[in-house]
Amino acid sequence: MTRRSQPLQSPARRAPTEVNAWILGSSIASLASAVHLICDAKVPASQIHIFESHSVAGDGMISTGNPVAGYDYRAGCMPTFSDSSMRRLLALVPSTTSSNKSLLEDIERFNVEKASQESPTTLVLTRGNYRLEILETKKFGVKLKDRIDLVSLMLKTEKCLGRKRIEELFDKRFFNNYCNTDEGNNRFSFQPWHSAAEFRRCLRGYLSDFRSLNTKKILDCTRYNNYESIVVPIVQFLQNQGVDFRFCHRVTDIETHSASGVESVSAIHTVQNGLEGVIKVCPTDLVIVSIGSITSGSSSGTNRSSPPPSSMEPEIALDENWSLWLNLGTKNPKFGNPYNFCTHARGSRLETFTVTLKGAEFFDRFFQLTDNRLGLGTLVSFKRSHWMISLCIPHQPFFSDQPNDVHVFWGYSLLPSHEGNFVKKPMILCSGEEIMTELLWHLDFPMEPILNNSITVPCVMPRMSASLLPRTITDRPSVIPENMTNLALVGQFVEIEDATAVSMDYGVRGVQVALNRLMCIEGPPVIRRGLHAAFSPFWR
Repeated sequence: MTRRSQPLQSPARRAPTEVNAWILGSSIASLASAVHLICDAKVPASQIHIFESHSVAGDGMISTGNPVAGYDYRAGCMPTFSDSSMRRLLALVPSTTSSNKSLLEDIERFNVEKASQESPTTLVLTRGNYRLEILETKKFGVKLKDRIDLVSLMLKTEKCLGRKRIEELFDKRFFNNYCNTDEGNNRFSFQPWHSAAEFRRCLRGYLSDFRSLNTKKILDCTRYNNYESIVVPIVQFLQNQGVDFRFCHRVTDIETHSASGVESVSAIHTVQNGLEGVIKVCPTDLVIVSIGSITSGSSSGTNRSSPPPSSMEPEIALDENWSLWLNLGTKNPKFGNPYNFCTHARGSRLETFTVTLKGAEFFDRFFQLTDNRLGLGTLVSFKRSHWMISLCIPHQPFFSDQPNDVHVFWGYSLLPSHEGNFVKKPMILCSGEEIMTELLWHLDFPMEPILNNSITVPCVMPRMSASLLPRTITDRPSVIPENMTNLALVGQFVEIEDATAVSMDYGVRGVQVALNRLMCIEGPPVIRRGLHAAFSPFWR
């Protein structure tokens, strides 16, 4: 029996009123845990405790800045690609703007009111011989050999694939022809050195929808940025319900107790303002730990300076999500191998940037170029960009305090260590102004007055695609580790059979798996496994 199919050794169903839930971290997965405990498991909100080392909730998704100094948008998952588990979560959270409506209904209504009948698309731009050209991404044509190779990959087992990289199964031509210009890479950020097993899961889960992946879904288009439109309403709901948020508390370790072949968490060690504390945990309590963090170690620069060099180090700024997992991993291999994911920054590093514009010239030129109207949330990629830049042009205003004469968009680079096409230096060494200069060159826009009226804030994210790194089945722990009775692990680095970790939905699905087994709530939606539908796009 593999680790991921181990049966749960737990006591009889817990009485909700006798449960104290200790949630470590305030990621989307952690916040989802609290929502489901209140709404589905009926645990009293006052008995749910969330530890967060910062003074606000959000685990790396918190955006900063203002219209004068420039905004810094910390994208928690780029681009957001939400699915059924996330929809179920948002349906439980009340809207902050409409009574008797859920947050999901609020987002859906906004899309009906503001979005065009024409769905936002993914565009690929390339500099031709004489002008900038738009490539058609809806036509996904794959050669016979590549079809066979893709089908062969989908039929392999993960045990067979092991730590193999995608580049070991597909040649460079495959990536140049399809992944570097089409929807799969734009939506999921796969690179040749990433996990073939994770690529397989993504293909099996989404290939039947591949023709529509260039169309952004409803949950991708919110009124404001994801932090203000999703995280803040969830936090407000939990606070209004009476959840015990313990800010500025860092969890350093957890103790366990073994008896009769099973193991339970017995204590949680914390630090607040330099003072150590120990919280006793009963066997009937729950401990939910968000392990790892894709935003850990992120560091921003300015319009005039690049992010600090320290952000390039492989072990820089491991936050408590990593340090706690590292402690657990050294105690027992059933908790996985965090070193596989947190110390390979060269393979997981991305760089994002947020552009704050005074005036409308850039947006006017952009929409004239692409024939799209403002607010569609279009994703734009540049085929010949050495940095592999993609842009997201969101609905305006993107921030709630954004004035009418200020426009904001954001983007990211998959290859920030490469030298630019026009700016002859690696992106990670560039100031925001230099990044904007490179972008304007690709768009063939005049440098002035756009450059002078823009503030670009770059941000290096050393572990942004860490969940896509090569791995074996033992590197990621089970949601409920073997023989644990009151511990659940959640986030992008746990093992959920058949699910793909490319989206925010993965962390929420893990929560639903955990509470289904620990509190008998409804489990997550079934994952599509059939291959017949996945093959059809290749033969049309």
